[in-house]
Amino acid sequence: LHVARFYGIETGGIRPISPIEVPAFWRDRREELVRFSEAKTSLIHELSLRLLPFLIQFSAVIGLPLDQVVAAAVGFRVERNLMKYAYQENELIPKRERRAYAPYKGALVSGPEQGLHANIAVMDFSSMYPSLMIKYNVSPDTYVPPGAPVPEDGVHTIPEVGHRFLRSPDGFYRKVLTRLIEVRRAIRDRMGEYPPTSPVRKLLDHRQKVVKVVTNATYGYAGWIGARWYVRQVAEATTALGREAIRRAMSIAEDAGLRVLYADTDGLMVAYEPDKIREFTRRIEEEVGLRIKPDKIYDCVLFTRAKKKYAGLEPDGSLDIVGFESVRGDWAQVARDAQREAIEILLKEGSVEKVRSRLERVIRKVRGGEVPFERFIIWKTLTKPIEKYKARTPHGFAAKRLFEVGGKLEAGDKIGFVVVKGHGALYKRAVPYALASYDDIDFDYYVTKQIVPLVERCLEPFEEARRLAP
Repeated sequence: LHVARFYGIETGGIRPISPIEVPAFWRDRREELVRFSEAKTSLIHELSLRLLPFLIQFSAVIGLPLDQVVAAAVGFRVERNLMKYAYQENELIPKRERRAYAPYKGALVSGPEQGLHANIAVMDFSSMYPSLMIKYNVSPDTYVPPGAPVPEDGVHTIPEVGHRFLRSPDGFYRKVLTRLIEVRRAIRDRMGEYPPTSPVRKLLDHRQKVVKVVTNATYGYAGWIGARWYVRQVAEATTALGREAIRRAMSIAEDAGLRVLYADTDGLMVAYEPDKIREFTRRIEEEVGLRIKPDKIYDCVLFTRAKKKYAGLEPDGSLDIVGFESVRGDWAQVARDAQREAIEILLKEGSVEKVRSRLERVIRKVRGGEVPFERFIIWKTLTKPIEKYKARTPHGFAAKRLFEVGGKLEAGDKIGFVVVKGHGALYKRAVPYALASYDDIDFDYYVTKQIVPLVERCLEPFEEARRLAP
């Protein structure tokens, strides 16, 4: 159900039935169990139609079996692609080694400017990190250790971190990334030969997306301690080059008269002024050597004080929400929906008072017992075996309760629970939803600890929005 909702598939308000509930449903509510099973099967089929074409192309591009593509972490997917190219280039494949984690400075994030802002362009660098790695020949086999006797005109010295990389010959990463970019360009050219509804065009679109994902993930792979081609200085150099590119882009934007509201990783948000943006993109290509273009135009954007957290209203009326709890699965659906409604009101009407009014209505419905049971379920992922949960967390406690009555859960599984009425610590009131009834639900908890806090976070930039009274 969670995956279906994530992909925008209508679930029809299906109330989940856990395995532990099946015997009772089979005995007393068999028709409801059958309907649930049919609906779940239909969702699985719909998901397979949406996901399998992309995953099959992923398998074909990198050479991993389909079942491993689904389960593999990003690093292993990138690595399998590198191993394929290493074989083609007669490169030796390094063995995997155990090593301690060594942190390095990440991407530059600047801003945001809190509040509502109209007509904002999202300026996105085209494959920024791969392009920088190609330009400066950043690769494990071109790295020059400190003190190595190499002429200065024979190396690229990376600003801020001082790491050096040979200008020639071409490094392994330069060869691989150049090839990936060429392959994607060729695929996109072929797409133009087919009409938009053509199955071949759709297949090619999946393939070019796979190539894009692998290309853009390669720079992060270099800093993963589990990588065969691990060289920390490669990752440090790449992020340093990225920070420098963003700083230069911000300076050029301001020089061109564009107001910069936010900058993050490989792009920035600026006031949408077409003539100035054209001048800005031209100068970026000339002075920085990278391509940048408007990726999205928002009619309105909401920024809070937090970085990597914003919401934009697109011209077609749809919402693009990033970082807010409403797009995360570890809050109750009733709270996530309340936050999403608040964001929509702010972006479309700019009215804090209407947000307050809508919140009051949601609270009345919750306390009046008008909200379906399933919207109170909180889902959390178990990050380790149940027996290793020592801290008294609500989801850990709920998982142990479910285990005690015969439920089977492993690391990686999700546990769904509700918070029930009672006294004492919160974790003691976390009950697997299959073992709770509607009358048990602690509505006050959901109002004061879930719904109101999430709506308040949308209102941080507005002075007139004092603490909301539940």
